[in-house]
Amino acid sequence: MANTNDPDGFTPAYHMYGGTIRPARLRIASETSASIFSGDVVNLSSGYVIQGTATGTPCGVFYGVYYTDSSGNPTFSKVWTGSTATLGGADAEALVYSDPGIVYEAQFTAGTPTVGFIGSKYTLSTTAGDSNSGRSKEGVTATTGSGIALHVGYKLTPSNSIAAYARGFFTFPTSVFAV
Repeated sequence: MANTNDPDGFTPAYHMYGGTIRPARLRIASETSASIFSGDVVNLSSGYVIQGTATGTPCGVFYGVYYTDSSGNPTFSKVWTGSTATLGGADAEALVYSDPGIVYEAQFTAGTPTVGFIGSKYTLSTTAGDSNSGRSKEGVTATTGSGIALHVGYKLTPSNSIAAYARGFFTFPTSVFAV
């Protein structure tokens, strides 16, 4: 059965060392311009969470955000909508999976991966997320071996073949929080 092209970002799958998977609390500056969706890889800029880039050093994977909107309403969302103004310009609280020991499930979005891909790094495909579901549409390209997502294996289910659009497991060994 052929895999379907339906990337949905990076989802924590397991912890390499048996640790507990939970998000850290980081900051998003009020009115940050780029939207960030649950499952998007994020970077840091001057200590603030920003939308990640295909080859930028990741700080983790975005889960959601708490903030007080400009009308004073406390808000939780799986999406940081670009240019959102917070009450008094206060920072929003981003929930980010930042532990370098977390292994994520994601989909190859281009090319045809093989078993030989395990152990190599690949570039992210940074597609805008789905505003209806709040979910990321990011994945990993199989066409370059010079990226930031280290491929550590494949999801072993009958509905996932090692072929185009395969779902794999990835880590970020160059994370800003790696030791």
